[in-house]
Amino acid sequence: MVHAPAGDADWPAEEINSASPPVLSAFRPHPDRAAAISEAHARPSMPIDTPSVVYSLAFGTADETAVDAIHVAAFGEAQDGFARHVMRVVGPLTIKFERHTEFVALTVLSGEGADAGEAPLRRLRAMRPEGLTLLVALRAFVVEKPAPPYSPLDIGGCLRGEIEVSSSFRPNGDGYIDVQFAVGDVGRAQLGRRVQRVLEAETYRTMALIGLPMARRISAELSMLEGELAEITTALTEGTGHDQAILDKIQTLSAKTEAMRARTRYRFSASRAYATLVEERLDSLGEAKMGERSTLTGFLRTRLAPAVRTIVSSEQRQSELSASVERALSLLRARVDVSLDRGNQEILSSMNERQYRQLILSEAVESLSVIAISYYLLGILRYPAKALIDLGIIPVSETIALGLMAPFVAVGVFAILRLLRRRWLPDNTD
Repeated sequence: MVHAPAGDADWPAEEINSASPPVLSAFRPHPDRAAAISEAHARPSMPIDTPSVVYSLAFGTADETAVDAIHVAAFGEAQDGFARHVMRVVGPLTIKFERHTEFVALTVLSGEGADAGEAPLRRLRAMRPEGLTLLVALRAFVVEKPAPPYSPLDIGGCLRGEIEVSSSFRPNGDGYIDVQFAVGDVGRAQLGRRVQRVLEAETYRTMALIGLPMARRISAELSMLEGELAEITTALTEGTGHDQAILDKIQTLSAKTEAMRARTRYRFSASRAYATLVEERLDSLGEAKMGERSTLTGFLRTRLAPAVRTIVSSEQRQSELSASVERALSLLRARVDVSLDRGNQEILSSMNERQYRQLILSEAVESLSVIAISYYLLGILRYPAKALIDLGIIPVSETIALGLMAPFVAVGVFAILRLLRRRWLPDNTD
């Protein structure tokens, strides 16, 4: 047991010398400790001045070469190791590089207009990297109040901190979805956090909706598999079809179902996770309604919720189909077990019948054996009987003597055979 010291005076001077190595240096750190600490500071917001333009793009990357291309286009140099988050000031631009699980995000903040902020994207286009797919392209204009006139198609409200946000959430001719932030008396750090949350909400919403086309594509396949399951269940209910043929159909159906689940499991679970992130970002905005326009929060939620429900519904249909296939297999197994039991009962009945017939036959053979053995035994007794008659000991003829002995011989043979059988079958009580 280790006891705490009563005071520094109880310890050697070299143990408390301020020049000695730090106390924690004696402990071996957990291999993931640094990653856990850095994750809390991994996504800092960029302080934003007014006016500014913010480009926020998300790319799907098929290999590490495409990720390197984004890093080179952003910072002019290749990656240093496997950095997940990098934010640097490059000339008049503030650039942030973020590596996520299935996409890479690039954010460019420009205080010198849209043309300067698009420079890293032009460099990336010139590199023409393979395996790079565009997922999200947002362009945010941060302006001072009063806000320019809104389009009839614009939606948005007032965020916490008196920041008016508006967007049509439709790509323009350049392919960007433009978002406008009209700012009053707001600090640049707070403004950066609000803008980042809006851009992240739209990015995560897009990532969540990627699962919707897959859910729609597998709907027809699910309906077909459910129809096959209905046919199998009908055959089991009505008792039609050969068991082996039904088993083959169930195995094929189970394989198709599990293959579909394996193909969609990650995408659907990722969509649900991204939808949760969208809700968190929208909750943090504290958006208030402005006039008759729909709020950004309401717009995103009403468009996202049905899609997520469709994805969840597809997941549930797959799970229920898999469970139903298992139940159909259990029903077939029960049907086979009943058939086997019936067959075993028939076999046992047949064996009992054969045993009974063998018993009758053995008793008949036993009776014949008594007659045969008695006949041969009387043939042997004929000689001593004739000798006794010739000596005058037996005063009857040979025929009479043998006739009188025949019943006693037969009874004796029968008794001896019964005794032998009882010895062979000790449990037979007859």
